[in-house]
Amino acid sequence: MATIPRQIYGTAQTVINTGTDIAASNFSGSPAATFDNTTDGSVPYARWGKAMAEFPDWAAAPAAGTVIELWGVLKDTDGTDDDTDAPSGTSAGGARYFGSWPAAAADALQRRTITISLLGCEKVDFYIRNGTAQNMNNDAGTNCVVKITPFEIGLP
Repeated sequence: MATIPRQIYGTAQTVINTGTDIAASNFSGSPAATFDNTTDGSVPYARWGKAMAEFPDWAAAPAAGTVIELWGVLKDTDGTDDDTDAPSGTSAGGARYFGSWPAAAADALQRRTITISLLGCEKVDFYIRNGTAQNMNNDAGTNCVVKITPFEIGLP
């Protein structure tokens, strides 16, 4: 009988955990931690990641189909130097686009998961961009959280 490849998951890393509101069309502030794709005991240098996000509350329900985008600035790109120009305000700076989560027309917690490519990424500072027309309210113990879980396809 043939062996069937499966997904092998590493450990989830919290990369954004903010209680600061994110205005419509704006980027989040500094990341909670740098994502490290080099040291996971199960899948070092994984090619894929599962990006789970929790968007806690809104000024009003966002329009269905608008998106919250995931961006990142690569770190240690040549072993020592980082890419430059983190996102700020409405500008992406030198950040790279990783994907987006769709928003529902609901003024309540929205939890979403997407698969992202980590090809060529050793370490990344992740940011999100609130692409809705509503203020994301991250306060009163309801932080906006993003976790990245690296994974690889392999044989058991």
